[in-house]
Amino acid sequence: MTDMNPNPPATRPTLLTVICVLSFIMGVWGIISGVGNFRQDGEKVLAETQARMEEARAQLGDQADGMAGRMLDSSMEITRRAVENAKPMGIANILLSLLSLFGVWQMWNLKKNGFWLYVLASIAGLAVPLYFLGGSFMALATVGVAGFFSLIFIILYAVNLKYMH
Repeated sequence: MTDMNPNPPATRPTLLTVICVLSFIMGVWGIISGVGNFRQDGEKVLAETQARMEEARAQLGDQADGMAGRMLDSSMEITRRAVENAKPMGIANILLSLLSLFGVWQMWNLKKNGFWLYVLASIAGLAVPLYFLGGSFMALATVGVAGFFSLIFIILYAVNLKYMH
């Protein structure tokens, strides 16, 4: 006797499975990174960065006054701000990673609400560094790269919305 179920259980497409697994990995990495912000020795990070910047300036010689020098100054300023704001950035990173993981878990279970939680966490995850680090070229470049990958994942999840309820 065959079972004639008019609503067979939904199966997760392979693409959705792959991007969920990648998102789970990145979410766990985000939590680990956030916890790492609490454990870092800010003074040590600043001293090491300052030493590397001075070494780079010495290697650049006369070019240190141009664009390369401004990039070094911008990198040092971002490092200083990141150290000053390590704890609130770490808390935000942990909370947004948890929200993202919850959204991914829902999408794993084919629930459409997870998509919107993931989008919210992704957008907020781009806003947090801009808020704490400012709008320097280096901060914008970093957020731009992260935003590019976030957009790709959002598009890939959106393509799979038709499988979610």
